[in-house]
Amino acid sequence: MTDRFDILIRGGRVVDPANRVDQVTDVGVADGRIVAVGDDLRGRAERTLQAAGHYVLPGLVDLHVHIALPSAPGAGHAMLARAGVTTALDLSGPAAGVLAGAAEGGGAGLSIATLELVKPGVQLPPHPSRAEIRRALDRILAAGGLGVKLHVDAGWDAEATGTIIDEANRAGVWVASHCGTTTAGSDIEGLRETLELAGDNRLQIAHVNSYCRGDVADVAEEAATAIALLRGSPHVFAESYLAEINGTSGRCVDGVPANRRVIRWLEGGGYPGTEEGLRRAIRDGWASVPHVCGDDVVLRTGEEGVAAWEAAGTPSGVCLPINPGVSRLLLGASRNAAGGFDVHAFATDGGCIPRNVTLSMGLSMVEWGLLRVDDLVRKACWTPARVLGLAAKGHLGVGADADLVVADPVARRPRTVIAAGAVVAHEGLVLGRGTRFISTARGEEAVEAATGPGTVIDVRAGGLYTGDGLA
Repeated sequence: MTDRFDILIRGGRVVDPANRVDQVTDVGVADGRIVAVGDDLRGRAERTLQAAGHYVLPGLVDLHVHIALPSAPGAGHAMLARAGVTTALDLSGPAAGVLAGAAEGGGAGLSIATLELVKPGVQLPPHPSRAEIRRALDRILAAGGLGVKLHVDAGWDAEATGTIIDEANRAGVWVASHCGTTTAGSDIEGLRETLELAGDNRLQIAHVNSYCRGDVADVAEEAATAIALLRGSPHVFAESYLAEINGTSGRCVDGVPANRRVIRWLEGGGYPGTEEGLRRAIRDGWASVPHVCGDDVVLRTGEEGVAAWEAAGTPSGVCLPINPGVSRLLLGASRNAAGGFDVHAFATDGGCIPRNVTLSMGLSMVEWGLLRVDDLVRKACWTPARVLGLAAKGHLGVGADADLVVADPVARRPRTVIAAGAVVAHEGLVLGRGTRFISTARGEEAVEAATGPGTVIDVRAGGLYTGDGLA
């Protein structure tokens, strides 16, 4: 056993289900790795953290974030670090933009990967051939991305959606979907259609809770339907988030929101589905406007929120409280007959959108008895690490990457966050710098040119394709 530690964490409750550890003990870190876990560790430590009364957990692995924010390129990184996330997958891209943002904003010491949101008429024709899809995939990989993201608002039809999913599987790259096409909405029917289009192909289903907002049936009924649909597609990776707010465009054209879903949401909140209705909702505090404040993004309401929204000419994003607690909790806690989770992981759809609440809301679910602490770690750390194929992350075994969170169980927030053996955030202050970018071998050269040497993975070897973590 080593007699030297860069960081020694003493007396915390270490919760690491991958290694069947749940006990008050010590954790030693050296050279970016976990080098010892045990009682009363002895040795010289450069830094000692007293963790009595706190949880010591693996760093969170969030497989659905949005990091890029042109007006504050470092904010998404800093916000994730404060929330205890040490590894994240951006579901917008493009890779060049995420890499440039990481370099310009300085990063926060996290491990980051990205997909690229593909749109008809932009990366691909509206009805792409398989050859055109393959060429687009190769370009995305070469730029440092892991694969593609499909989105209902992009306007893909069902045939193109199915073909892109199939071609991504043939290429062994990552593919994720915000469900819905030109024939189905972003709702429970969109989830049903997407699973049918995917067939036996592998796919990440983004934010399952967002298809269970009561648009088609009762919220609890929609959640039960979503669970049944996912049980019928056990090869598909599903995640959901725990925040009440969504994030969407506040852009208005000719006096009405450009996104028709915003019209419906406003009307559901008791406001006219118009630009003036959105203005009133912000003024009343029902809707909020994300506003950059240093390396953070905060939500503004009232006249301050209206001013921020109007200053951007109304294209500013808005957040609306439209995610019912019933579906969030049912989907977060639901288990199948084998004891596994129907929705495999927690993700935030956050990053630079201020809803990075997996740890705080997850610990609330622990207090309510809906989850155990080790369940939370499985869903927020261990399972997503396995799905991404990062065997050294998501757990605290000797030899694992030293990605950890010391969390206050009463305040339900991270106190200290460690990534690759360095403290990247402490009491809300972000200290980490740089980014460890995760790409395939095809993108290694682009990543090194932008942010320095990164981590190379084979997507096909991870759980998205092998099923590791999906049982």
